[in-house]
Amino acid sequence: MHTTNPLATGNRFQRWYYRWALPHYERIGRDEPTLRERVELADAYLYSRQGPWAWAGWLLVLVGAALWLHDQGRGWGEALGIAAAVWIGLSVALLGAWLAPQKMAPNKLVRGFVRGLAVGVTAAVLVRMGMHGLDAALDVERLQRMLFAIVPIGGGILLLLGVVARAGRAAGERQLARLQLVAERDAAARAAAEADLRLLQAQIHPHFVFNTLATLQHWVDRRDERAGPLLRELTGFLRRSTEMLGRPTVPLADEVQTVRHYLAILDARLAGRVQGEIHVPAALMPRELPPGLLLTLVENAVEHGLEPRIGAGRLRLEGGHEPDGRWWLRVDDDGLGLADDAADDVGLANLRQRLKHHFGDRAGFTLQHRAEGGTRAEITITPETL
Repeated sequence: MHTTNPLATGNRFQRWYYRWALPHYERIGRDEPTLRERVELADAYLYSRQGPWAWAGWLLVLVGAALWLHDQGRGWGEALGIAAAVWIGLSVALLGAWLAPQKMAPNKLVRGFVRGLAVGVTAAVLVRMGMHGLDAALDVERLQRMLFAIVPIGGGILLLLGVVARAGRAAGERQLARLQLVAERDAAARAAAEADLRLLQAQIHPHFVFNTLATLQHWVDRRDERAGPLLRELTGFLRRSTEMLGRPTVPLADEVQTVRHYLAILDARLAGRVQGEIHVPAALMPRELPPGLLLTLVENAVEHGLEPRIGAGRLRLEGGHEPDGRWWLRVDDDGLGLADDAADDVGLANLRQRLKHHFGDRAGFTLQHRAEGGTRAEITITPETL
């Protein structure tokens, strides 16, 4: 997990640097995601408005070291070369100790220093032997002076690297703990959201079921022959809707079939007062969406638009898709229409929440007056590729 790098949207130089560095960030992130975040934060500091102060301090130390070496009798070119080599190497080592402290364990540092010292002394002896002969190469006093200078300096550098590595390790542990806390919080939030959604899904059509059961009981008591067909439709409706609500998404075909059961039950209960039509193309049937969305729209149209009106009403469910990949589902009714102070009821509020949870900003929902009377409810889904 890492935050958006401000270099990506900065000035021309910052954007150029970010494009150059991005493949390196990604390579680091594949192995160590937390290291990538720390590298990006360091870069964002060094190449931001605060960065010049750090660069200025680094250059001052470099120039000061070169001046000291020149004062010791070195030429300007040699002084600058030695100062740059030492200071760049030390800076890289310190940065490495901060970013990757696991590679700067004390035992590794000591072994590296001993090997470096042995190689350095051997190389110095061989060079002097080639330039001045064997006697000069074996000048013990000169070797002692060199070792007395190198060992304290090297030990100080080792100590500095160890301190920086320890600080980097502590910072990494704090960062990891923070990321774990964020991950646990996000997981808890997702679990709570899913629990809320399951509760919302379970609240979709209780009134419809209770009203249908009351009608069925009345017909059974009267030995009405319509009770058998109604019971079959209700059984199919409950079986299909219950199976759907146990899943996060369902094919549109399952939703449409549930709506067919619903409309058949309404036709029986209301003696033809609600005439339903379904026109959804076969190409849309495999599309996935959260369960119960269409049923909520149809139930809302019947409850608030068609049942209160006098006389028969019509309801039309249709779907379609655009050339750019967008697809939509629409429920039209010729009922009473929207009241001037209309607000979402529980079902529509749940629908909006579930759409946002599943599709995010790619889903839209509108509820509006129809010019010819009644209400239009429409869901629009935009593909992720747009």
